[in-house]
Amino acid sequence: MKVYILKTQNNLVLNKNFEWCSEPHRDSVFSSPHRDIALNQLIEINAKDISLRVSIVECEADSKSRPILIPSEKIAANSAQPNAA
Repeated sequence: MKVYILKTQNNLVLNKNFEWCSEPHRDSVFSSPHRDIALNQLIEINAKDISLRVSIVECEADSKSRPILIPSEKIAANSAQPNAA
């Protein structure tokens, strides 16, 4: 199952209290199974602060519909490795 979360360019994640966190617990992360709900939240956030660079990120969800968050260091390390082709 997929869920959508909101993330800034600085890898801060929006929590359910509508605050930005650098290392949120997955129980407290704002997530939605519907992309349009996440998009509506993104528009509301951009209306309040137009300088934020927020994007919608699709994540896998666990059995309780909580997002499975992967630390950004692991993503950067995996993308830096060359292909073995």
